[in-house]
Amino acid sequence: MKNWAAIDILKGRVVTLVKGDPSTSTEWETDALEAAARWEEEGADGLHLVDLDRAIGSGSNGEVLQSVLRAANVPVEVGGGIRSVEEACRWLDLGASRVVVGTIAFEQSEKLRVILRAVGPGRVAVAVDFKENRVLTSGWRQTESVDILRAVESFGRLGVETIIATAVERDGTASGPDFNAYSALRGIDGIKIIASGGIRFPDDVARLSAQGLDGVIIGRALYEGTVRLAELKGI
Repeated sequence: MKNWAAIDILKGRVVTLVKGDPSTSTEWETDALEAAARWEEEGADGLHLVDLDRAIGSGSNGEVLQSVLRAANVPVEVGGGIRSVEEACRWLDLGASRVVVGTIAFEQSEKLRVILRAVGPGRVAVAVDFKENRVLTSGWRQTESVDILRAVESFGRLGVETIIATAVERDGTASGPDFNAYSALRGIDGIKIIASGGIRFPDDVARLSAQGLDGVIIGRALYEGTVRLAELKGI
């Protein structure tokens, strides 16, 4: 299982949110380049780099993201407001190993198909954020009628290979992952599941690995030191 270190950028700073709410952001005493170098050195398999301002439509941190891409020596997936094939290709050309798309996957499935055809399914992940098994879109502000299982199954039929499933109610809360939801998602054939939200301790990562997940994204637990990447080797 791959361990991805989260670097979320809001107004140029490294932050973590609670339940996806920008008003609850904790700003960490590090910049994106320092965080990327630290997590890489400590053993991250990859970096999960998100422009939160782009995700919620309040601005852009493009220069910050590009600086991380130039310096990183591990895979970097980039997300936050990617809504066109041109944007997806641009980030891949700048060095991202994969782009993460969210809202357009639900609202404009044809655009998702175009992106998949243009860059290949191995270079695209779809972010499926959920609360009480219902999908959230538009920067976590809109609850969709579709449940997470049906959403992931539909993306599989479109040719999506990787899903980043975030339990928004647990994100940034250190309350533990939604193991039941991830167990159900793991039962969908042909889809790689990366879990995000609520991870507290190495035991949480070990349990997700035992469920057969393909990866985890770890944020607050890394910044607060309750999880150390070196401890996760071999899990």
